[in-house]
Amino acid sequence: MTIFTSSIFPCNAQAESLSEKQNILIAQNLGGIVRKIPLEEVPVPSMSAAKTVTNAQFNQARIEMKSDGSLIYIIRGKNQQGFEVEAQVTPTGTITQVDEQIDSSGVPEIAVKAFKRWAPNDQLISIWRSTRLGELYYQFVIQDFWLEVSPDANKVMIFRKKLNIT
Repeated sequence: MTIFTSSIFPCNAQAESLSEKQNILIAQNLGGIVRKIPLEEVPVPSMSAAKTVTNAQFNQARIEMKSDGSLIYIIRGKNQQGFEVEAQVTPTGTITQVDEQIDSSGVPEIAVKAFKRWAPNDQLISIWRSTRLGELYYQFVIQDFWLEVSPDANKVMIFRKKLNIT
């Protein structure tokens, strides 16, 4: 198996498997533009949707222009249990992703085993539950990477941490 990668941060990687090339996996980062903004600049529909879905108190926001020109507001804060929450919302208030920091007791044992298999010696920093348009993943954050594991552990993805936007 051969793997080629190319990176331009920050954005999500898109991978395509080419069966006619004998299991070659090509992943490429297509780059977006991210900047920190005051909470007051987040549109009311976006903020209302994020508060309704997460019941969080938000304290910071970023805006990302995707490679296709669309905008996403990334709003971060804390929920009632004191855990970090991040919501990604369109300007019209459509929630595209919600990430919630959780306790390890909220993760299926099979997902924890998958994490330990791929990162057996790494110190776990935090665990997040990530929901995106009907998909659910558990994110295990370690020093320079995070691993996303599906609830049934059939899918494990490893991501390099993005640059810190301040």
